[in-house]
Amino acid sequence: MSFSFGMSPWLLAASLLAAGAAAVWLYRHTMPALPRSKRIVLGVLRFCALFFILLLLLEPVFRLVRHDEKEPVVAVLIDDSASLRLASGTDTSRAVAQAHIRDILQHIPPAARGADVRYIRFGSDLDAGELPRFEPDSLALNAFRTNIAQALASTEERLRDDNLRAVLLVSDGRYNTGRNPLYVSERYPVPVFTAVVGDTLRRQDIRVQRVLTNEVAYVGAELPIEVGIRAEGMGGRRITVSLAVDGETITSQALEIPPGNAEIVVDLSVTPESEGLRRYTVAITELPDEVTHRNNRESLTVRVLSSKRRILLVAAAPGPDVAAIRRLLARNAAFEVSPFVQKSAGAFYEGGFPSSLADFDVIVLAGYPGRVSDGTVLRRIGEAAQEGVPVFFLLTSATSIPRLGIISEDVLPVEPGRVREDFMEAAFQPAPAGNHHPIMHISGGDPEAWSTLPPLEYSRTQWALTPDAQVLATVSVRGIDLSEPLLVVRRRTQHRTAALLGAGTWRWQNLPEDLSDFEQLPAELFANIIQWLTALEDDRPVRIYPVRDVFGGGESVQFSGQVYDESLNPVPDASVEIRLISPDGVEFPYLMQAIGSGRYTLNTGALPEGAYAWSATAHRGEEILGSDRGEFVVGSLTLEYREPGADVTLMRQVAQRSGGVLLDQSRPGPFTEVLSTHLEGASDTISQTTEEDLRKHPALLLFIIALLAAEWFFRKRNGMV
Repeated sequence: MSFSFGMSPWLLAASLLAAGAAAVWLYRHTMPALPRSKRIVLGVLRFCALFFILLLLLEPVFRLVRHDEKEPVVAVLIDDSASLRLASGTDTSRAVAQAHIRDILQHIPPAARGADVRYIRFGSDLDAGELPRFEPDSLALNAFRTNIAQALASTEERLRDDNLRAVLLVSDGRYNTGRNPLYVSERYPVPVFTAVVGDTLRRQDIRVQRVLTNEVAYVGAELPIEVGIRAEGMGGRRITVSLAVDGETITSQALEIPPGNAEIVVDLSVTPESEGLRRYTVAITELPDEVTHRNNRESLTVRVLSSKRRILLVAAAPGPDVAAIRRLLARNAAFEVSPFVQKSAGAFYEGGFPSSLADFDVIVLAGYPGRVSDGTVLRRIGEAAQEGVPVFFLLTSATSIPRLGIISEDVLPVEPGRVREDFMEAAFQPAPAGNHHPIMHISGGDPEAWSTLPPLEYSRTQWALTPDAQVLATVSVRGIDLSEPLLVVRRRTQHRTAALLGAGTWRWQNLPEDLSDFEQLPAELFANIIQWLTALEDDRPVRIYPVRDVFGGGESVQFSGQVYDESLNPVPDASVEIRLISPDGVEFPYLMQAIGSGRYTLNTGALPEGAYAWSATAHRGEEILGSDRGEFVVGSLTLEYREPGADVTLMRQVAQRSGGVLLDQSRPGPFTEVLSTHLEGASDTISQTTEEDLRKHPALLLFIIALLAAEWFFRKRNGMV
């Protein structure tokens, strides 16, 4: 506790002398004459009042410093995923895994003596709360995904204001969601000690390791399906691999398992006969001595379309951007791309330019027009756009921005103003309007994912937006949003266009390994743009849709929607009812929640696997505003059972890279010793300083008034003026 002043402390001494001198001079002689004792009382009152008044002029500040000691915190992360049910090497109840975890946790009290131990469960993410004590019997072991990297990162974020000194990770090491935890452990601020739950020995098992096919198929066209099977210790057995739709087997193949541990590839195929979502199930024969039968089947969902979308890709010149754009479009089986790359004026490498552009569903301009672009081709593209063919323009280093003005006025959502030839590196920053636009909806829904993309080369040309343009993404340089347009779209009656004003999209195809989780992001963005450009104008008053067509097993099923009146004004007070029809025909009613501006949402929670149909009806009072319907699929819960047994190698590497130790229950000494040594003297002293300006404190002002009032009272009582 201390005082400080805004002026020199010597002025405090001068204030004391001045107040004392004034009091003595004023009450040395009084009229009428008063006894000495009364003059002393009046002098003291006047001295105190003057001194505190002068003190306030010196800007006094009261400072209080508190020192708090924070105990070291040890976070114990306990895996609550379904894969731990295979802890003993067989498909068991959760009791075996709970007993194993209980044996591990008994080593914590002696090693973490004096520390604040926090127990946190995790699956695909952390539990909401932290427990000072933990009972393994409370583990449900039913999480449908395991994300170790996210659990570690979330723990660091949650306990950042605490004195976190160590993390104990209790898991089987089998992650199936998120990044490789080794990348997180390398940069983790505290050691991660690990304890393995589960059997490290390989047991007899046969499982569906993977199923590869296209996400989109077409009516009447054969759809190949590649099935990868992993067999361990099953040599010489005969099995049947079957493919079923709606519970009916449509094809199968018998085979004999090779000796030892084997990878078997089986090629199946099916020919869809109608449009819509189709759910196929691959199953293999269940053998009596397997670890588990839960991984003997795998479901997949395919959207069947009547035909592909035809895309005309016109490029100004060969280059890495054009190659990257072609690869991004080619990754989508629903697109049929016809590329035409400019060779010279009026000539293309692929031959003659198409005679009719109306045959295409969308025109993609990859840097086109260039410096040698043909005016005739430009005019034909402009005419096709005016007739309703959507256009997607992407800037590249080969673009001739002045020539772009020939078609930009009536075709694109932007027009070049003052043209500049230089470029700057700029990051892709979603704009507020983009947060709710379907083009920016990505799987996972993580808005921070866009910041992982490498920067693009942004032209310093001044771009003018057309009156009906909408900016979905802007330019960000070194974390500063410059509010310059980067991704712009425009929607007019029966006509849509889009423009990406950043060159260097080839960088988005060359992400480093630690960003491999986001490698699908550019392809999703391009697919969303093409889908939005080619979508039919939707003037329905009620528009309800699940956030995705296929939900993972155990994943919450979510719906979004909008409701409009006859004038297409948002209706914020409607009652929107959704009825789900389960695979066995049972109906379940739900009521959507209004979130403002005519938007509605619903989270049904996790649903059993299968294909669901749904219908929605919106009411306002007795009035029916409209209805909608559709379908979605919930996948199976096999992800946690694909790899029986523990991955002790991963758990050891996580510990070593972060500075921790793997717990060996047969020799717990090194674990206990290292953790105890690490926590010695790990308490952290936190100093908190509180300052208060006494000039603003009302108690001091009231005290001065009380002193002056008391002096006035005594003066009047003794007949003084």
